Amino acid sequence: MSRQHRRLGVLAAATLILLGPSAAPTIAVSPSPGSAAKSVHGQSVRAGSPADENPHFEKRRQEAQAKGLIDADGRVPGSQREGIRAWPRDDTGYRIQPRDLEFLGLTRQQVDWWRRYQAPLGTTPQQFKELSSSLYQALCSACEHPEEYDVRLQGSWAFFFSGRHKNFPTERDLAGQPLALERLRAWMGSTPASERPARRPFETLYKLGALDENGTPVGPSDGDIHVSSDLMVAAAQKKWDELKGAGKLTDADIQKGFIHQKYKFVNRTAVREAFPNLEKWMSVWKEQLGRPVVPSLFPSSGPPDKTQEGTGVSTHYRDSDWLVPFSPSRFPFPARWYAGSPAW
Repeated sequence: MSRQHRRLGVLAAATLILLGPSAAPTIAVSPSPGSAAKSVHGQSVRAGSPADENPHFEKRRQEAQAKGLIDADGRVPGSQREGIRAWPRDDTGYRIQPRDLEFLGLTRQQVDWWRRYQAPLGTTPQQFKELSSSLYQALCSACEHPEEYDVRLQGSWAFFFSGRHKNFPTERDLAGQPLALERLRAWMGSTPASERPARRPFETLYKLGALDENGTPVGPSDGDIHVSSDLMVAAAQKKWDELKGAGKLTDADIQKGFIHQKYKFVNRTAVREAFPNLEKWMSVWKEQLGRPVVPSLFPSSGPPDKTQEGTGVSTHYRDSDWLVPFSPSRFPFPARWYAGSPAW
């Protein structure tokens, strides 16, 4: 990166800090023809030109797959069973560079933890141990039958890059957002589009200071967790029926249904009401990590296999998934936090 680009990036960051929220434009980017707005946990940002149509990316993907640098799903070699995986690449074979780590605020130590399945991005190994053990406590108290619960990490904190439905932003995507645009230029410099990532690395939009369609700055990346358990689904269904019978469900919840029509997770209101300890756990870890940690509930069969539908993006069980094992170690928070005590 040139000295001029570094200087511009520093000046842009300083401007944002000094001027605060008022420095940010209050309008969001308007989608260009052929693009669409993608909603992520309530935040909607514009998707760029379809990266899958870029011949340079397709060639890069084919070469990376031929060399064994990524598998058919676009994930790097290695598994949790083996205890290590390769250096992070996106599904087209783009390899994370030192300049990327510098911009994203990540160290090689953090990448090494990620590679060794010791801590997802945005956490330390100690935090992850505490998060994992306390999650099982919130899900099933004493957990006499932990085999009834399948817990897996999803999202960019687990796989470094977002999925194929979240393209790396371009200068055109950020038109009308001068600070985000300047940060992108400081990061990428004169690197041609064909040599940039195809997908967003962890916290890309947050580090750019990008805005959603409402003109609100995009926050830190969520920690996505998938919990699959028929026991929990049955309890949530019972609570859903109780709430519906008592007329306590909103019109929005009724319209969404007990199972989300598109993503097939259990209605979040039903989960929240059926498992209040899980809601408390989420609050604790949002404060601990400075980012939302969002469990989604599915039947024991897991999320549906959608590899042959739409974009082909699917979170159905894979051998390369990051499983969160049950740990009977001492939980890091007082038991009263999980007992529904008013002292919470």
